[in-house]
Amino acid sequence: MNRLLKLVAAVAFVGLVAAACGGNSTPTATGTPSASGGEIPQGGVLKMAIEADVDKAFDPAKEYSTLSFEPFRCCLLRTLLTTNGQDAAHDGDVIQPDLATDLPQVSADGLTYVFTIQSGIHYAPPFDNVEVTAGDFARAIARESDSSASANGYSFYYSPSGGTGGGIVGFDEAKGTVPSGVKVVDDHTLSITLTAPVGDFTWRMTMAAMAPIPPVGDKVLGWADGHTKDYGRYLVGTGPYMFKGTDALDPNGPPTQDPISGYVPGRSWTLVRNPSWDSATDKNRPAYVDEIDVAIGGTATVLANEVDNGTIDIEFGGVPPAQQLAAYQADPTKTAQVHATPSDGVRYIAMNIALPPFDDIHVRKAMNWIIDKAALRQTWGGPTVGTIANHVVPDTLFNFRLQEFAPYKTAGDHGNVAKAKAAMKGSKYSSGGGMCDAKECKNVLLISDTRGVDPGMVATMEQDAKKIGITFKVRQINGAYPTIQTPSKNVPIAERPGWGKDFADAVTFFAPLFDGRTIIPNGNTNYSLLGITPAQCTKLKITGNCKNVPSVNSQIDKCAPLLGNARIVCYENLDKYLMLNVVPWVPWMWSLVTRITSTNITHYQYDQFSTTPAYSMISVK
Repeated sequence: MNRLLKLVAAVAFVGLVAAACGGNSTPTATGTPSASGGEIPQGGVLKMAIEADVDKAFDPAKEYSTLSFEPFRCCLLRTLLTTNGQDAAHDGDVIQPDLATDLPQVSADGLTYVFTIQSGIHYAPPFDNVEVTAGDFARAIARESDSSASANGYSFYYSPSGGTGGGIVGFDEAKGTVPSGVKVVDDHTLSITLTAPVGDFTWRMTMAAMAPIPPVGDKVLGWADGHTKDYGRYLVGTGPYMFKGTDALDPNGPPTQDPISGYVPGRSWTLVRNPSWDSATDKNRPAYVDEIDVAIGGTATVLANEVDNGTIDIEFGGVPPAQQLAAYQADPTKTAQVHATPSDGVRYIAMNIALPPFDDIHVRKAMNWIIDKAALRQTWGGPTVGTIANHVVPDTLFNFRLQEFAPYKTAGDHGNVAKAKAAMKGSKYSSGGGMCDAKECKNVLLISDTRGVDPGMVATMEQDAKKIGITFKVRQINGAYPTIQTPSKNVPIAERPGWGKDFADAVTFFAPLFDGRTIIPNGNTNYSLLGITPAQCTKLKITGNCKNVPSVNSQIDKCAPLLGNARIVCYENLDKYLMLNVVPWVPWMWSLVTRITSTNITHYQYDQFSTTPAYSMISVK
């Protein structure tokens, strides 16, 4: 989430939904059976819409939004490794070779990964005469090491100091050049050496930031040189689609040249077929439709009406309005148009543990006891849109092994006043009686967004917190993430956050959300400021109490190199520790992804990797 929504994501992570139903099948090539039987048709135009655009104008080094993950993976960019674009039931959370011929060879010490790259792969026009080579991946890694080019992006996944275990040797020192740990052995062989073993490194090579960058003359970063600000609007990839107008770009033209016509920020995306793409080299993207048109803007209600009347085929950025969802579920002729799939995302209330009154663990525990999670979920549409969250990482990523771990479980998930007051009694902000009655408990700044679900969420939070003496001063912001992702804004509590995995590993929750080493001035996703140091507080202008902020950095480091079951157990124990001994959040819902499609859709597929519809696997009449 992407990834907020996307992150992520975020990483920030946007609206999601339900248990598997609706007609998913497993398309693997042209002519595979559709959900309703027969052949999956090729051609036509898929029409979609979203309420808001991506965050960083499709720059793969910067985008950290769920909205961008699928356009990159399905359509525009191929990476060394990827997933098959399907749901978890069809191995959508299993790594597959993409531009690599196979999974990498790994040295006995777990430090060096050697990738063999397919021959004969060419970029989209105007680079259709340029073959993808190992140096193009080295160029992408170099760009990610440049903090000015990758601001707010994924660089912490590749940096030895990024808080995710080992990183690429020389990455921190590279600053826009190829790190010393990256070796171009020959045109089709790339070697990457790490500072320490990293159990999820192959997953990190599926990220869009690792997609190859075509060379232009002797420029260090090739096409990226001179286009860093709006690189996404000059994006030339290798996937089955490209932005309309990509072929009209001048590779040697000035940065001021007119960008592609197929992406107008805040208004629309238009993807058309990439003539350089060869389906014989790509088993992960059937690419059924000829064109994908995406309109940007409009409310959830307006877009729902457009799906109803067939003006668009899918609204993919948010939860369908409850009224629309209920109507489709109640009508036997429409139930096949509802597609509900388990997601790997969590929604939560973020508490800043450096700021009063949430710098007190007793207050944070009391908040977990008092919040009516069922009421919060109801504002989103009820049980159809998610299951109640009892800890941090969705149970799906732990194979449901923590399903019984629910330290703040209450009857009907409606909260418990008595237990909340009992927790509050230990607080320095309570004079007794289980109430937060110090001045720090009054008019606490609460940041809210302006979506349709937000007023109901705020009302529930105000009503519940008042039962233990906490009152809020609510500030509504249209698009609240930039505010809560800027530590100097000193936000005590926010109802907006949600997070979806970057890939199918629990590190994508713990590293960006709880490691103090990942806290940055802008685009920060560790909203609780867990692990922040006094020096960081001074630098980032944090006004609260930074002397005794707890840290789980060492626990994250312990889990990072592990593999298999040992890795899962380590992260399970860290999840438990956070909920019992730190309590940085009130997790309230593990989101599910539900989409309603028009009658024009003949085959629908959900992508577990991006937690959105899989555009290249959807077919239309």
